[in-house]
Amino acid sequence: MKLRSYLTSGIWMLLIPLINLLYAPLNHVKGNVYSLITVLDQHIPFIKYFIVPYLAWYLLMFVILSWFMKRDHKLYISSLASICVGLLLSFLVYAFFQTKVPRPVIMGQDLFSNLTRFLYGIDNPYNAFPSIHVMTAYIIFVASSKAKGCGRKMVLASQTLSVLVILSTVFLKQHTLMDVAGGIFLGGSLFKAMTLIQRLNHKSLLKQAAKSFTLKPQEDKYGRGYATKRVIQE
Repeated sequence: MKLRSYLTSGIWMLLIPLINLLYAPLNHVKGNVYSLITVLDQHIPFIKYFIVPYLAWYLLMFVILSWFMKRDHKLYISSLASICVGLLLSFLVYAFFQTKVPRPVIMGQDLFSNLTRFLYGIDNPYNAFPSIHVMTAYIIFVASSKAKGCGRKMVLASQTLSVLVILSTVFLKQHTLMDVAGGIFLGGSLFKAMTLIQRLNHKSLLKQAAKSFTLKPQEDKYGRGYATKRVIQE
């Protein structure tokens, strides 16, 4: 892919931070706040080390999308479209169905504890269902398995990171298991829908191309048999 074409395609990734401008205004108490905590959530321990994949995802998601863009442009488009639509639908849910996840008090002074406190300080605990981290990570997980021309090591690394990000949401007490389920369902459904739309568009283009010309029988120069002549239809 040429540099100019690469930059033109890549600029569409700016839609993600632009859409995310809607996140902060929604992440405050506006009315009824619900809890989706289950008994299983209460038994999940807090593990501060998961702050690394959780924070790294903000950057690595764009790295993986850039990798898709270079290796499989159709996959890049379907993944990016799924993420953007997923963000908008998630924000719509946040606006009308607000949930809260209780957080532990962080006592340590090490790097991981400080990073977790930083996260808690900039992200209020209200925009939880569905989990955006899970939604985007699951889209990348599924898309990685369908990437063309990519080595198995790269696919494995991408999927492993996606799984770690999903796990980090519950071990950091950012989300509940219901939030995770909602993110997986939303991400998986949107990716399937976008892939189906691409296939339908591709079939439609093939039909239009087939109708654009016909093969007309014609005698050869010896008057024997028939040759075919392409006739372009206006």
